[in-house]
Amino acid sequence: MAEERQRQRRGGGVKGGAQRHKRQPPEPSAPGGGGGWWFALAGLTVWAAAFPVAASRIMNDESVTGAFFAPLAVWTAVWALAWAWSRPRVFAGDRGFVALTTLLLGLGVVVQLRLGTWEESWTAWRAYAPLVVGAAGFLFGVRWLPAGALSAALPRVRWLAWLGALGVMGVLLAFGRSYRGGTFLPGQINPTELAKLLLVCFAAGWLPARREGLSRTVCGLPTPPLRDAAALAFAWGAAILGAVAVRDLGLALILCLTLVLMLTALTRRPGWLALGAAAAVAAGWAVRLVSAHTRARFDVWLDPFADPLGKGWQIGQSLCAQYAGGMWGTGLGEGTPGAVPIVSSDFVYAAMAEEWGLAGCALLLALLWLWLLRLARAAAAQRDPTLALLGAGVASALGAQILLNVGGVTKALPMTGITLPLFSQGGFSLMTTLLLCALGTAATKPLRAGARPGRRAIMKGRKER
Repeated sequence: MAEERQRQRRGGGVKGGAQRHKRQPPEPSAPGGGGGWWFALAGLTVWAAAFPVAASRIMNDESVTGAFFAPLAVWTAVWALAWAWSRPRVFAGDRGFVALTTLLLGLGVVVQLRLGTWEESWTAWRAYAPLVVGAAGFLFGVRWLPAGALSAALPRVRWLAWLGALGVMGVLLAFGRSYRGGTFLPGQINPTELAKLLLVCFAAGWLPARREGLSRTVCGLPTPPLRDAAALAFAWGAAILGAVAVRDLGLALILCLTLVLMLTALTRRPGWLALGAAAAVAAGWAVRLVSAHTRARFDVWLDPFADPLGKGWQIGQSLCAQYAGGMWGTGLGEGTPGAVPIVSSDFVYAAMAEEWGLAGCALLLALLWLWLLRLARAAAAQRDPTLALLGAGVASALGAQILLNVGGVTKALPMTGITLPLFSQGGFSLMTTLLLCALGTAATKPLRAGARPGRRAIMKGRKER
């Protein structure tokens, strides 16, 4: 009997040890974990678009040097590393979003090569620094930035991010100078794009703790507790007032739309959309009454041909370029984009409409929509509220910027002077967009099994209320 008991104990011990040392199942991948064919499509598309641009320039200009191909070399390195570092065995996020980011970035590089932007200033360090820094940040998000670190860090540094955003606007207000209706630092630098990134991080780390209060509604309209409403109005109102102070109406509108969409994603209450739309219309009308510059933009939007050689010249040339493109466009390198003022930044969509036509622009808008949709869907599948809201915030900020830029160029909306993400010339704009994509990529990665980072911050926020 004693020997039998000893055998049973040894057997139970072995069995228990096997259970204790049983290998954990692999982590589930986020939606869209495959998508390797997207990278092949991105490479073929970008180089097929770059070939006629490069061939035309080489045939018409014997002084072309290797500097002309430097941006394409940078993009090729980004594309290859993103492909290698997002393989399903080493990357659990949404690989399709990463591939679409490289595709859109490559098309943007080709467009700027066509417009001569890179070659004109290739000797200046700041011509390439934003692309290199932004691309490095994006690749860091793909390869090394874990979702758990973001989920744990954002609730802790939320107020630092908020102060950083206000600090960026304060520096611009103190040392900037007025130019073309905006405010810029010496060298025509406008760092307000960084404020947008910091505010998205702030909202992702701050709002989840107030989800219960922000979800309250009466007759479908949001009715959060007074304390939550006052805190939200103070935090976001200060940021919007800062954007208005530096005369960046586009940033103020992006912040409004981003907040409304993030609140809708957090609470699942469509009443925030109605309330946000009403607030945006009221704010736009109020700014129009007090700002002569904004009033002039509204007048141009309503009737651009009232002063076709003055205030309406830019939008008029943009509309003419889009009309000249027709359905199929004039072809790469066959248009006259230089006729549109500031075509490489604010009005880059007009240059693409002329040479790509309506069909090409429709395909581009479809790619942009798919790009944001993949990010939003992957973020919605996250079980951590901070990561889910971060992905929704990145998609909302980029989507609002695309809407305002394309709407302004096509005269569907008043022109706000903002850039088209990944396509327009602009150092801080390109760099910030790629950094937002890095955060969005990290937000699509699943948390490790059993990990609950961010929970302590959420419970702390509930106790504070």
